[in-house]
Amino acid sequence: MSGNILLVDDDPNVIEILTESLRSKGYETRSAADGNEALVAYDRFQPDLVILDVVLPKKDGFEVCDEIRARDVHRDVPVIMISANSIQDSMLKGLHSGAQDYLKKPFSLKEIHAKIDNYLTQAHRKRNLREQNLQLEDEVQRGHADYTRINRELKKKILDMRSLFGLSQDLNRLQDPEELIHVFCLTVVGQLGVGSVALFYAFDEMDDYLSYIGGSGVSNTVLKSLRLSREIALSKFLLGKQDIIRLADDEFPRDAKREAEFMVRFGLDYGYPLIVKSHLIGIVFIGGKVNQQDYSPDEIDLFRSICSSAATGLENARLYGELQATYLSTIKVLVSTIEAKDAYTRGHTDRVAEYARLIAEEMKLSKREIEIVCFGAALHDIGKLGVYENILNKPGELTEQEWEIVRSHPEVGANIIKNMKFLESACDLVRHHHERLDGKGYPDKLKGNEISIGARIVAVADSFDAMTSDRPYRQAYSVEEGIDQLKRQTEKFDKDIVGYIEKLVSTGKIKR
Repeated sequence: MSGNILLVDDDPNVIEILTESLRSKGYETRSAADGNEALVAYDRFQPDLVILDVVLPKKDGFEVCDEIRARDVHRDVPVIMISANSIQDSMLKGLHSGAQDYLKKPFSLKEIHAKIDNYLTQAHRKRNLREQNLQLEDEVQRGHADYTRINRELKKKILDMRSLFGLSQDLNRLQDPEELIHVFCLTVVGQLGVGSVALFYAFDEMDDYLSYIGGSGVSNTVLKSLRLSREIALSKFLLGKQDIIRLADDEFPRDAKREAEFMVRFGLDYGYPLIVKSHLIGIVFIGGKVNQQDYSPDEIDLFRSICSSAATGLENARLYGELQATYLSTIKVLVSTIEAKDAYTRGHTDRVAEYARLIAEEMKLSKREIEIVCFGAALHDIGKLGVYENILNKPGELTEQEWEIVRSHPEVGANIIKNMKFLESACDLVRHHHERLDGKGYPDKLKGNEISIGARIVAVADSFDAMTSDRPYRQAYSVEEGIDQLKRQTEKFDKDIVGYIEKLVSTGKIKR
């Protein structure tokens, strides 16, 4: 893809990296280091897209974006804002200024390339649509009958384009692959009136095969057993075509024709490749329309655009998944370090994390809330890294001074992880899992609803496992005795959460 891109950032390193990367992809670039210079460059260069830093000398990015929008009355030039600041607040302000998207530094070149390609494609279609609109307005003057027909077509195109823009934004925001696939399939069915759709994809970039990951109106059981090679047969043919193909055509090589005929037997008539940076990452198969009519050229174009957005969204979801895997590996290393110091709690962290997850799921918390609970539970005792082994493993009762050291571990733990960006959301749970409802806990003596729901969940899970585990100073309670102890201590524990763990025990989901 080609186009003119204006890069605005006062950091020469960012300008240099983006310039080299984008020029290697065929783009022409110009750069500016402050707000005033950016507007001069915009007027002279007439870019197709602007990458704009928020923090700039003379005029900040929001002011520059406002002035660009004043010049670009049709909003033909997409603006992607970048910043190292808090993404939530700045993103809202940036979007109000007219930016299409917002990226937080440091960002992935792969991600920004995907967004640039996507927004330039959308901008090109938008300009074409406006030109078509002008042509249609001329035709209106030629007759009322033509006007009615053309106006109806225009409205449908605008509706389709709005749906496409909305889908593109949704798929770029969604980080859960399952939800993303569900939205994609619903969109294809709803927008095109398709009777069946099947998506094959490879979540692992190194996987040699595409596997069925979701669809509608097809036999999931059979398709889940099917794998398509990424290098040969139908995949190779589609990568070469890079466009929608009719599976019943006779132009396929023998090996590709065999796979195509197999798909036709399941009511799938067309195949379209999902391609990111010249690599095949998936294939979308669709059947005919429910109303038995042929697909119009506009519908085929809409299908291509939906698939393009899905490819970008799936790639973003895969990258996010890799990042999450790195986070989990880091947590496991930290947990093993904790348990290496305290022989009596070996396995305690894993059990508390499992109990907390089950409670959060039973409470129907959101996926993000469950994720935070799991992180907080897995790290709730990380502050014990600052507690001496002879105290942790002391067989007798602790002195008051030793208890003070032990009671410092929530605060120590929160301080350890507070500067780890990917763990900061769990900081509250680590710091407050020893608070009590009556305000007599530690370290902050929070009371009642001042304690977050996540911290209350971890408190119950932690205490339940401690009660039902052997300790140097006592033997373990039975599960029933542990639940009874939790129910008695209403001044400490949330009775509703205790009720959830009691239910999990009674249904056999929690066993000791």
